[in-house]
Amino acid sequence: MAGHDPAKALPYLREALAEAHPKDRALFLKRVYWLSLALLKLGKDGLAIKALASAQALAPRGRIRALYKRVSNEYGMPRSSCSEHDDYKAFFAIQVRRYLAGMPGRRFRDQTEMDAVLQIIADAWLRLAKERDMSSFSCAEKLDSYRAFSLEFPILRENHESACRVLPGDFRGAAGFASQDRCPCGSGLPVQRCCGRVQLPFER
Repeated sequence: MAGHDPAKALPYLREALAEAHPKDRALFLKRVYWLSLALLKLGKDGLAIKALASAQALAPRGRIRALYKRVSNEYGMPRSSCSEHDDYKAFFAIQVRRYLAGMPGRRFRDQTEMDAVLQIIADAWLRLAKERDMSSFSCAEKLDSYRAFSLEFPILRENHESACRVLPGDFRGAAGFASQDRCPCGSGLPVQRCCGRVQLPFER
């Protein structure tokens, strides 16, 4: 990508990837790689990781795997400057996605609602840190704790009753597999870093 404008190249790279058949593995992976580099240069780390993650079963080694492991953390999210930030971002994403799952269009109604939810989650994170020392926990154990954490949004209960309860269901990611297991897709990665990775709040 050196010497090229990634913003101008992006639509062409996306079109090229859409035209590549996954059965032509070498071509498909090459185009995933270049698209991911362009996205990273544009600061779209979440989209780059989503693209790279989708190719992990096809590329258990090589530059696709190396790039994915370099830019993602153990949760399969964009890597932060320190592990504490990685932990909070995973907790945050899990709670926001759970909240938005009960909202029309999976969106916040307005800035006031978003600010209230973000503050509740931040306060809950501080409370969880005081209640439980997770410094020795593995990534899988932390994920289990984040997903089991019961969080309600009482400030918003009057306006959005459906969004103010913890939604039932299995939030472990790949159904039937614990976070520390190898991903069933065959990538060789742990579930939580592959098909069961923590998705960003607005990721589809």
